[in-house]
Amino acid sequence: MPDANFSSGPSLSAREAAAEIAAKFSAAGFTAYFAGGCVRDELLNLSPTDYDIATSATTEQIRAIFPKARGVGESFGVILVHHKGRVVEVASFRADGRYVDGRRPEDIQVGDEITDANRRDFTINGIFMDPATGKLIDHVRGKQDLETKTLRAINDPDARLSEDRLRLLRAVRFAARFELTIEPKTMAAIRAHANELRGVSRERVGQELRRMIAHASRVKSIALIESLGLASSALLEIAPPTSLRRVRALEQAWLPSPILAHNAHEISTQLLATFLSAWLLDRQSTLPWQERVSQWTSALVLSNKERDALTSTLFLLTRVPEWPALSKAQRKRTAANPSFHAALRVHSTDAPELAQRILRDYAQLELEGIAPTPFLCGDDLLAMGLRAGPEFRVILDAVYDAQLEGSIGSKKAATDLARQLSRT
Repeated sequence: MPDANFSSGPSLSAREAAAEIAAKFSAAGFTAYFAGGCVRDELLNLSPTDYDIATSATTEQIRAIFPKARGVGESFGVILVHHKGRVVEVASFRADGRYVDGRRPEDIQVGDEITDANRRDFTINGIFMDPATGKLIDHVRGKQDLETKTLRAINDPDARLSEDRLRLLRAVRFAARFELTIEPKTMAAIRAHANELRGVSRERVGQELRRMIAHASRVKSIALIESLGLASSALLEIAPPTSLRRVRALEQAWLPSPILAHNAHEISTQLLATFLSAWLLDRQSTLPWQERVSQWTSALVLSNKERDALTSTLFLLTRVPEWPALSKAQRKRTAANPSFHAALRVHSTDAPELAQRILRDYAQLELEGIAPTPFLCGDDLLAMGLRAGPEFRVILDAVYDAQLEGSIGSKKAATDLARQLSRT
């Protein structure tokens, strides 16, 4: 069969690229549908970023039509097809074998569209769409559940959740993000299997929580995790029931403060630290917060930057209440911390009036300069003939404090002060 990969051309939207790929399958005599989340999102009037295709073609037949396609999960019939700058995941209709590890089936069998729909997690994700006509192929009544805003596991909820235990958290994310009510049997199954989340890869658990906290529905997600009994397994920490007072208050506590992060990744890291800090404080524990940060870092596989942001936020929460008694230099040093606004936002859930005062003070400090470049560094002290040693840090800190206070305003004044300090 000749190579049916398309020649390069103008970039297409994700939907257009997937539709052209599906059309190739149809021309070759195979069924090809949009499948899963992209169909769900279109029905919710959202804009899918990716389109997946489910087809009656086998892996070998997919490769015959698209020889340059790349396998990413060929044992599960999944192939990536590249087309005009887009990558579309194409999977053969299948029926899954027995699940033994709570993540993937031992084997798969060739299936049809009905078995393929019924192997999926929730009805809202089991709908197919014909790309050419827009006709829905709904073997699991997913459209009805979308219309009634219901999250329902396909067929037997216990079986669906046992197959892939991460579905326990996916249920929370979908319910919160799409404002769905979890139907009673599915909810009961989540509670019954909650402890099994402990057996899920911690990386996967952490990824799901990041996705929840990155979305505007984050407060509802955290509340569902707690109410469904998933928190102790997700965080590997047992705590008494919590009202999530701080977490809930954060929804109205977005202070009008500047964003100190320089890119989207830093912003997402600070957002994660903000809500994890509030959540940690809401979950009562006799353990020191430093020890709990270590536990949560392991439970969620936090990166070094995420761990440091969480640590800094919680540390600053012990510092912020002392703000009225701090010197100007101490205030500036505190405010210069990248986690300052995260800590201030969490603190505002306990002391909103103080938080507003601190914001006013911050605005004034910002006019003077929160973290100006120091007049002196270690090389300057060496050039003055001073010997390197522990006193260098003491001298440099004292000189920089004087600079932050505004009592010195030039490098010469800083040098004079350093000489004076070196003699004491």
